[in-house]
Amino acid sequence: MYMFYTNKIFHAHFSFSSKFYQILLAAGDTFRAAASDQLEIWAERTGCEIVVAESEKSKASAVLSQAVKRRKRARLYISIGVHVIFSGLHTNYRLMEELISCKKAVAKVVAGAPNEILLVLDGTTGLNMLPQAREFNEVVGVTGLILTKLDGSARGGCVVSVVDELGIPVKFVGVGEGVEDLQPFDAEAFVNAIFL
Repeated sequence: MYMFYTNKIFHAHFSFSSKFYQILLAAGDTFRAAASDQLEIWAERTGCEIVVAESEKSKASAVLSQAVKRRKRARLYISIGVHVIFSGLHTNYRLMEELISCKKAVAKVVAGAPNEILLVLDGTTGLNMLPQAREFNEVVGVTGLILTKLDGSARGGCVVSVVDELGIPVKFVGVGEGVEDLQPFDAEAFVNAIFL
């Protein structure tokens, strides 16, 4: 079971899971009005199942709990991609409390879950990347990073500070908006691109 904190959730999840597992998405981003609609479009395009909030007042943790219970009832290994929060809101106390609730809701249904928590960092963010990663890591225990928006002039070099200070590995880089534009991280190619 994977938890992602970003708008890039579907690209990440679909690119490394669809070949091996049935995908069930949980649209837990209850902070942004269009987030669920956006993820529903991706689910429809690719034939993935999706769990969405039952009402406008539903909490993200309720959506996640519902998705994990559905996965458990199916008695299959279904990888769940969780679209929870846009990573730029790390200073929002209420949102960070909701993330804690989300993690607890998932663990309550499946012991030891989530197995992976990936934080997506925008390559154009610059030095703000480090405080974002610190906050999210402190709250939920981030296990890997996805560095996005490297298809323009951004180089994402500040991620080196994140990896150095927090010891969290970069697992993927995003170089476009398509599903296939998410690539496994290659440290040597990344360093070469920074200095070009």
